[in-house]
Amino acid sequence: MKKSKIIHILIIVLGIIFISLPAFHTSLWFDESYSVAIAKHNFAEIWTITGNDVHPALYYWALHIVYLIFGNSILAFRLFSLAATIIVGILGYTHIRKDFGEKCGIFFSFLTFFLPAMTAHSQELRMYSWSFLIITLTAIYAYRFYKNIKEKEVKGKTKNLILFGIFSICACYIHYYALITTCLINLILLIYLIRNRKEAKLDLRNFLILAGIQILLYIPWLAFLLGQIAHVHNGFWIEINPISTPVELLSFQFRRELDSNFVFDAHTIIALVSSVSLYIYLAFRTYKYKKEHTDMLPALLSFFVYVGIIGIMLLISLIIWRPVLFSRYLFVMTGLYIFWIAYMFSLEKNKVIMGIIFAVITILGTITNITNIDLFYEPGNVEVYDYLKENLQEGDMIVFSDVGVGGVVASMFPEYRSVFLCDPTWNVDEAYKAYAPGMEIVHNLGDSHDWEFLKEYTGRICLVHAADMWIYEVLPKENIKIIKDKEQIYTKYHDYSYGVMILEKY
Repeated sequence: MKKSKIIHILIIVLGIIFISLPAFHTSLWFDESYSVAIAKHNFAEIWTITGNDVHPALYYWALHIVYLIFGNSILAFRLFSLAATIIVGILGYTHIRKDFGEKCGIFFSFLTFFLPAMTAHSQELRMYSWSFLIITLTAIYAYRFYKNIKEKEVKGKTKNLILFGIFSICACYIHYYALITTCLINLILLIYLIRNRKEAKLDLRNFLILAGIQILLYIPWLAFLLGQIAHVHNGFWIEINPISTPVELLSFQFRRELDSNFVFDAHTIIALVSSVSLYIYLAFRTYKYKKEHTDMLPALLSFFVYVGIIGIMLLISLIIWRPVLFSRYLFVMTGLYIFWIAYMFSLEKNKVIMGIIFAVITILGTITNITNIDLFYEPGNVEVYDYLKENLQEGDMIVFSDVGVGGVVASMFPEYRSVFLCDPTWNVDEAYKAYAPGMEIVHNLGDSHDWEFLKEYTGRICLVHAADMWIYEVLPKENIKIIKDKEQIYTKYHDYSYGVMILEKY
């Protein structure tokens, strides 16, 4: 076996071990709790429920299959997410190496496993890693189909077109950033085919047929898409800040960002300096290679799509006056980002420069991984689950108005009846059926609060809220006594603070 192949396989093996280290934990934050909760529903229910949320259904369908095989195993769900990134890393050997050379393939696999964003997000119990894989495969087979046409190769062309179509429609159903990305890739292919229609008349026809099939397959979701657009237009949690948003977008791939709470700290500054330095280096090399007439088309196409999506999402944000540009969603297109860098690295002949770049990425990735390992395996993260297991009794009712902590508890203890006191302006009843049948929604009316559900209830009540536990202050105290006073529990995982009280109504 060639030395380069041995090195490549070794990078993949070490990379899999490296990226797997922080994945064996069972803590949850709210978004992950939603995934766990909805995975228990059947395919039809998932379609309807997620249609009223803000994401498509494909990932949740896949998670339901994992649930059917492994049961309600958070570890199995988390490793399912991790598997997608591992597959992308292996694509560096099986696909990128074959199409773009040994060096590009090695760099692609290395970046997939050791880039800080990979170690931070690959094990998240969300759709990002599978979106990342599907978009990477969409781009690979789009480029292979393009090469078939350009080089007049018949062998494999039909297969590449069909696989491109399959991954394209999967992208449309897994995340809306993936939808926009695959639409842009389709558009680029269409423009190329139209420009070369004399030589590729049959290929243009086949592509248009495939595009028509994709559109037909997406029609069933269009009503939900329009509803979700209206939901985002009426109010969404994302915000665009003129200072922090550019920093987040520039440094995301080098930063350990795990939630929406942006902090401009030393880690962010190091990530920003590292990423901007890399972009300056790549800009300089692009200028140099262009003067030398070096073929950079594959890398530039990837860069164009990646940056183009950022521009499109910014434009959409301005049109609907609601921000939809969020750095965490860039993870969906990270395969394009990684390929752009890997391809440019493969053209570099200066080993000293490459050694410095690789050392910096390895150090930053390792620091991120060590930080995550310390954070994810912190014993205090599961203290709240242990406390509830110890104190909850059969027939108890869990009540909360903070859906962040309450959603986690509802998904971890689905066998108990839980009541979410929801602001009636939120309009989340249909989307939060993900937590049904265990959780029901009661609309509280500002300060007056609707406690009607308590009037005929007798038994124990477990109040769960953020640490301030203001919910107890507004609770009607008639015929209620405290069994266990407030227990405040802090978890390092996503900085959640739980306040728990056990009451009894007689």
